[in-house]
Amino acid sequence: MKNKDSVPRSNEATDQSEEVAQEAQLNESKRKEKDKSDKKKKKRNLWPLKAFFITLVLAAAVNTGSELALTDSQWWLATILTVIILLLGVVFDIIGTAATACDIGPFHSMASRRVRGGKTAVRLAKKKDIVSSVCCDIVGDICGIVSGVCGAALAVEAIEGVNLSQTWNVVIKVLIYSVISTLTITFKAIGKNVAVKNANKIILGVAKVLSIFRKEG
Repeated sequence: MKNKDSVPRSNEATDQSEEVAQEAQLNESKRKEKDKSDKKKKKRNLWPLKAFFITLVLAAAVNTGSELALTDSQWWLATILTVIILLLGVVFDIIGTAATACDIGPFHSMASRRVRGGKTAVRLAKKKDIVSSVCCDIVGDICGIVSGVCGAALAVEAIEGVNLSQTWNVVIKVLIYSVISTLTITFKAIGKNVAVKNANKIILGVAKVLSIFRKEG
């Protein structure tokens, strides 16, 4: 009787030890995943600080350049700069929106087939939050501010040398600011619609351009 009982007891002990080992492995894998997620969170926490310095440098550079270009300039130069900066803001807004809306699956397939720009597109899609922040928030907002500066210079050039009343001066300035704001909002609304519908094509196109300057590993 003792020999018969010892077999099931030994099997039961073996099963318990295997369960303990499996549970230990599961806990270890969970711990590793948690450590990885914590590391990613720490890296992401540095982004607002980086964004602050990037915005500060870009804003200072662009505003300085626009002020120097518009000093004693003609109205046509102010108009051209306004249009260029406005379109630049719209283009970057489209890229940022496309990065948020794109699907990373096709890019993995392109990268495995060594399609040009495939690996870069995967990187852009993985970091879509940073791409969107840089394009929409940083570059887009800076372009909006600078286009306002150019609009102010355009308004000054429009009323300079013309004998108008104070009321008409204000009306002309308001009209110029309103036109610039309306065009910016309208073009960005159209651009967002295009970006959502053609997100993967846009990101792949951007990735191909970037791959010219940076070799894909």
